[in-house]
Amino acid sequence: MKKFDIQNQVVIMCGISGAGKTQYALRLVEEGFFRLSTDVMIWEKVGDKLFSLSKEEQKRLFAECREEVFKQLKSLLKSGTKVVVDATHCKRMVRDEIRKIYNETDIKPVFVYCYAEKEELLRRLSQRKGEGPDDLIVTEEELLNYWLGFERPQEDESDIIFCKTD
Repeated sequence: MKKFDIQNQVVIMCGISGAGKTQYALRLVEEGFFRLSTDVMIWEKVGDKLFSLSKEEQKRLFAECREEVFKQLKSLLKSGTKVVVDATHCKRMVRDEIRKIYNETDIKPVFVYCYAEKEELLRRLSQRKGEGPDDLIVTEEELLNYWLGFERPQEDESDIIFCKTD
């Protein structure tokens, strides 16, 4: 892990499922960061029942947990805690909203964009068994939809570290 990865008080993970965000976040936890994860929150609420919920119910649950993550984040930052937010942040609009929040403070987050080739993502996700929050099942169809809908960081997003995972 590079030194600048742990100098920011807030690290915001970004990337498609299977890209290595959680592995990266867990390394930051070893360096003293507190991890906030929508997947963990969802698992704590519904466990493996998540897979039996309709897509609409899943979307609602993810949105609810995303709001809770940012509520907890604000509280943790007030206490001076270093935080890594482990979620996809797949839309530019979402990343820009996060930037707006921090433009009003002295805290400057860094985004870490984890990425891998589509074939590698398919391989990694095919090994998941749905046994916990860091092992959520993502079907090939879902991955392809995420792949097509993911808004990759652009050159003008200067606060992003690119991290290709193999």
